[in-house]
Amino acid sequence: MMRTLLHATAAAAALTLGLSVAAVAAPVPVKALNCDGDTGRCTADLQFGDGRWKADWGVNVFHANSRAAAVAAAPVPVKGLNCDGDTGRCTADLQFGDGRWKADWGVNVFHANSRAAAVAAAPVPVKGLNCDGDTGRCTADLQFGDGRWKADWPVNVFHQ
Repeated sequence: MMRTLLHATAAAAALTLGLSVAAVAAPVPVKALNCDGDTGRCTADLQFGDGRWKADWGVNVFHANSRAAAVAAAPVPVKGLNCDGDTGRCTADLQFGDGRWKADWGVNVFHANSRAAAVAAAPVPVKGLNCDGDTGRCTADLQFGDGRWKADWPVNVFHQ
């Protein structure tokens, strides 16, 4: 029900803005990514429509040195993003404090060609990130192998 309502709202907004309804359904690029230690969520600003579309998902926010006393509280920018096929997790490097704050979340790592034999094992950089309001998923293009490796995870897509 919510997905249908979201799609109908997005379609109406697209028509109002002069966009095609088909453009609403396609994955759109992420123009900014921030994570918040207070809420335990990352929020992506989507390059779509009036620029106020967002995707968010739950994350673990932690310090690489577990003895740290400070907390990454307010939303802070992400300065690096890597995904790991071995652990099935993406890790964001947060621009906060001493630079050792991280956020991570579970992902599916897969190859666009399911017949591939290799596995994206060690953490690898993300070279592109898109989110899709139709499927409710974000997909990261991984800098690995033949360039067709991806990680995806469920997100909430909303307009602010």
